[in-house]
Amino acid sequence: MSDLETLSKGQGADARAARRTLKRRGKARAEGRGDGSADFAPLIEELEDLASQFSANERKAMASDIANMLKSANAGRIKQNIEPSGEPMQPRKLKKSGNARTRKLRNGIGARESIKGGRMFQRAIKPAYLRKESSAGAAQVGFVGAMARIMRVHQDGLRDTVTRDPNSPAIVYPKRVVLGMTPEDRIRILERVTAQLQP
Repeated sequence: MSDLETLSKGQGADARAARRTLKRRGKARAEGRGDGSADFAPLIEELEDLASQFSANERKAMASDIANMLKSANAGRIKQNIEPSGEPMQPRKLKKSGNARTRKLRNGIGARESIKGGRMFQRAIKPAYLRKESSAGAAQVGFVGAMARIMRVHQDGLRDTVTRDPNSPAIVYPKRVVLGMTPEDRIRILERVTAQLQP
C-alpha cells in the first residue's frame, strides 16, 4: 500500500486531498488516458521511500515546494510553446491564404487588441487558471475551470468545436503536450528531497 493510500484512510484536509488524487487517477485509468504517473513511476517509488522518514508537516512543506517548482517549470515551457520533451509545439494553423489567423483578445485593462499567429496558451499560465495543489501525500499542478477542458483537448489531441458555440465546426486538434515533467524537473525534485535529509 502506497503512502497516498495510507494517508487517504485518515481524516482531515490531507486525507481528503489524498482521496481526491486517488479518485482522479482511477477515473483517468478508466477513461484509458492515464494520469501521467507512468512516466515517473520509479521517481514516485523513490520519493515514497524517502518521504516515509519525514513528519507530516515536513512532507507537506516539501510537497508545496515541489508543486511550486513544477508549476514554475511548466509555466515557463508553456509560455515559450515548448513541450516537456524539448520539442516546439505544433504552431497554429494558417489560413488558406497563408496568413496567420487573427483573433481579438481583451488586454488587462479591458481594451481589445489583435494578435496574429504568435505564441499559444499565454492566458493559460495565469494564476487564475494554472494552479498547484499539495498535501503531505501529493503535489499536483493543473488547470481549473473551462481552461482545464481546453488544455485537455490540446494535451491529448482530442476533437472539439472551434469556438464556444456548440454548432461551430469540430476539428481534431494536434497533440500539444502542455503539462509534464522533464529529466531536469526530476533531478530538482530529488535534490529538494535529499536537501531535507541533510541534518
